[in-house]
Amino acid sequence: MNAARSIGRRDFLLALAGGGFFSRKPEPLKPIVISVNLMFDHGAHSGKGLGEAEIALFKRYQEETRSEYATSGIFFDVGVTEGAYLRQQGYSEIPEKFLTLKAINLFVTDTLGYDIDRDRTGGCSIGPRPRRPGFAPDPYYKVFLGLRDASEKALAHEYAHHFTLDTRRQPTVMRNSWADLRNDHWLWRQRHGVPILQFRACASSEWAKVQETPPAALLAPSP
Repeated sequence: MNAARSIGRRDFLLALAGGGFFSRKPEPLKPIVISVNLMFDHGAHSGKGLGEAEIALFKRYQEETRSEYATSGIFFDVGVTEGAYLRQQGYSEIPEKFLTLKAINLFVTDTLGYDIDRDRTGGCSIGPRPRRPGFAPDPYYKVFLGLRDASEKALAHEYAHHFTLDTRRQPTVMRNSWADLRNDHWLWRQRHGVPILQFRACASSEWAKVQETPPAALLAPSP
């Protein structure tokens, strides 16, 4: 075989491998709709609740998060539960009557206690926990957001721990540190237009639902 024919064949095979021939567009990602049970802290500011500026700040964070995760085919269906607060009894706890099993329970307050946010990042994500000495089992998925300390990227970061199933695993310092670095890298790529399939690992969760098309109401920015 002469050199010209050899090069021509090689270019043809490379074109096939790179999608130059018979290429097909990748299948669009089926939407995953995440149910969120949103609670604004009724007990914030000595029982006055969050102010208008704080609620507006949260809405901006949620809208930025919605826009980012849409890149990976993930959408949010947010419902609001009124009157929620944190019960202080040596540790911070949301009374169970405000929580739901089939949603990520998102609690938004002005600042979080050190038992929840020791590192003052303004965010914390917690998954179900088995019975422990002195504690009943806790079957709920939660995100806590303290607006005073949270950056604009904190909410997306805490959602990521649920989406990648980090919160189903027994936490350790090393495991948490690695998950933080990994998720922040994936979030950075997602912000630059790359769908992150690892965020879609949550598709079978009780608070996630795969649909053929996203509801039109979830495509628009939140009011």
